[in-house]
Amino acid sequence: MKVGIYGATGYGGMQLIALLKKHADVDIVFMSSKRFSGKLFSEIYPKFSGKIDGILVDEEEAMEKLEFVDLIFLALPHGISMKYVEKIRAYSKKIKIIDLSGDYRIKDVKIYESWYEFKHTSKGMIKDFVYGLPEIFRDEISLSNYVANPGCFPTSMILPLYPILKNNFLKGKIIADSKTGVSGAGRKANESFLFTEIQDNTYAYKTGSHRHSPEVVEILGQLTGNKIDLLFSPHIVPSSRGIYSTIYVSLKDQVTMEDIEKAFFECYENEYFIEIVNHIPSTKDVNRSNKVFISYYYDEFSKTLILYSAIDNLMKGAASQAIQNMNIMYGIDEKKGIDFDLYYI
Repeated sequence: MKVGIYGATGYGGMQLIALLKKHADVDIVFMSSKRFSGKLFSEIYPKFSGKIDGILVDEEEAMEKLEFVDLIFLALPHGISMKYVEKIRAYSKKIKIIDLSGDYRIKDVKIYESWYEFKHTSKGMIKDFVYGLPEIFRDEISLSNYVANPGCFPTSMILPLYPILKNNFLKGKIIADSKTGVSGAGRKANESFLFTEIQDNTYAYKTGSHRHSPEVVEILGQLTGNKIDLLFSPHIVPSSRGIYSTIYVSLKDQVTMEDIEKAFFECYENEYFIEIVNHIPSTKDVNRSNKVFISYYYDEFSKTLILYSAIDNLMKGAASQAIQNMNIMYGIDEKKGIDFDLYYI
C-alpha cells in the first residue's frame, strides 16, 4: 500500500518511518514536515543517511501527492491533526487515516475540549474513528477507515486493567503510578527537558490533571458499562524512552488469585504482543519492541492487587502500534513489519 506521513520529524514520526521503510507491503509516497520541508530526512536524523534520504515536503506539496496515497499517518500535535483530517477528507473519502494524536480518541467533545483546552473543529468525524487498541478492538479496527491510535500511558494502563474490569473484580478506586522517558514529551525545545534538568532527576507532573486520564476512564467505562474512578500520577524519569505503570486496585472479597490468572489467560492467551510474565517486568524487557509485559502481585498486608506493565512509548505507545493497526485494516498479518526488537536489526 502507498502511505504518506505528516509530522515526519517528531520522535513518533521518525520511529514510524524507520519501521515503515522495512515493511515489505509499504511504499512511502511522501514525508511531510512544516519545520524542515526541503531538507532530506537523513539531514534531520543522520543515522538514516544512505537508507532514508527522501526529501521532506511541505503541506502544499503533500496535498498534491494525495492522489497517489492509500493511507495517511498523522504524527502531529493535539489540536493540529483534526485540521489535516478535514483537509484529507475534503480531498477524498477513500484515503484511510491513522491519527497518532489525541484528537479523536475521546468521543465526548466537551471532555476533550475541557482537558485539551482546544476547540474541536472536526466534531462530525469523531464518531467515525475507532479506538486503535488491537488486542481489545481488533474487529472494529478491521472494518474501519479511520483509527485513533491510543495514547502511550493509556495503552500501559488499559491492557492490564481490562481483564480485571471485564470480570467485574474491581472494588473502589484505581490508582495508577506511571513513569515515562522524556521522548514522550515530543521533539520540541523545553527547558524542563534539558539534559541537565533530567539527568539524575525524577519527578511527578500533572497528577490528576493529565490529558490521558479521561481517555482511560472513557474507554474502560465503555468496555465495562461502569463508572471508572481513576487517580493517575505520571512521572518523568531520566530515560529516553519507555513507559512503566504500576497500578493499585482493591478486589471484591470473593475474588481469588486463580480467578485473576484465569482472567488474564482468557483475555491474552492468543495475543502475540502481550506477555503475562512471572517476574516484575522492566522497560528494558520491551525496549524498541511492540511488546507489552504485564505481571501482577497480591499484597496480603494491604489487601491490594498490584499490576505492573511495561511498554516502549515510541513503539507500542505510538509507531509500531499504528502499524499494527494498519496491518489489521488491510487484512495483513498484524505482526508484519513490527515482529522484532530494533536492537537486533
